[in-house]
Amino acid sequence: MVNQKTMQKYSMMKNSGMKIKQVIWGLAILIFAVACKEDIDLKLKDSAPRFVVDGRITTDTTTHVVRLTMSADYFSNKTVPAVSGATVTIDDGQQVLQLVESDEEPGFYLTPSDYFGLPGRTYKLKIEDVDTNNDGQSEIYEAQSTLQPVNDIDSIDYEYDDVNKVWKVFLYAQDIPDREDYYMWAVAKNDSLVSDQYSELVTTSDEFFDGNYAKRVWVQSIEEEDEDGDVKITIKEGDWIKLYMGGVTLKFHEYLEAVDEETGFKNPMFSGPPANVPTNISNGALGYFTAYSVVSDSIQVQENK
Repeated sequence: MVNQKTMQKYSMMKNSGMKIKQVIWGLAILIFAVACKEDIDLKLKDSAPRFVVDGRITTDTTTHVVRLTMSADYFSNKTVPAVSGATVTIDDGQQVLQLVESDEEPGFYLTPSDYFGLPGRTYKLKIEDVDTNNDGQSEIYEAQSTLQPVNDIDSIDYEYDDVNKVWKVFLYAQDIPDREDYYMWAVAKNDSLVSDQYSELVTTSDEFFDGNYAKRVWVQSIEEEDEDGDVKITIKEGDWIKLYMGGVTLKFHEYLEAVDEETGFKNPMFSGPPANVPTNISNGALGYFTAYSVVSDSIQVQENK
């Protein structure tokens, strides 16, 4: 199946009027005959658990979540252990808010349901009263992110690609001029997120349409089939397709790109060695804390579209 993110980025360049001077296609075919039948005993060491933070503040009025866990071994089939009993606060320069741990989901620390972020403010996360290395002493973990503004979406459109079995979602919106912007897109069917994992989000800078109008730019997809041809999701007449657009920071854009690189398909012969995904959490922790603006628009699927 064609890589959807690569195709989308090409669509962004094409629709923004950029001149593509040269396109080079390379094809390399290597054939190896291997007849070795020797058994290989892999002796893999367990990795030391690491503290992991996953949190975000957006302009949506909703319950925002900071999740705290410990990492698990690569071959472990157990649920990652939650970190409970921490003191988690967010300081936006105007007030310090203490989050409350969920009674139903340990390790999930929640804001009030009427909480929302404001563009221009810097949100500072602080985590205390945790002993992740079991040395009898509590550690402190910190991170911060400045919430970037984003323009509204004028409208969206869609088109079904019968060849690749994918619903393409197109954007109409004005990029903010004279500023370096970074965007993130997610898509939902009937308000249920389709791109609900970091690796399924699409992110890019505004280099393809800097200061210009994004007119019918392909930014997200709903794949009808997986790589084996099995049905993943069905879109029918009357369904609603919803596009979310976030205005994110450069660092979070780089984080998402790194997650996509490390979790996507790799050719074992031509790929580089695995790299650590960047983090903005202090004290050697993993994960990311971010703040961003988010806007959305919806369109209903028509029978003859």
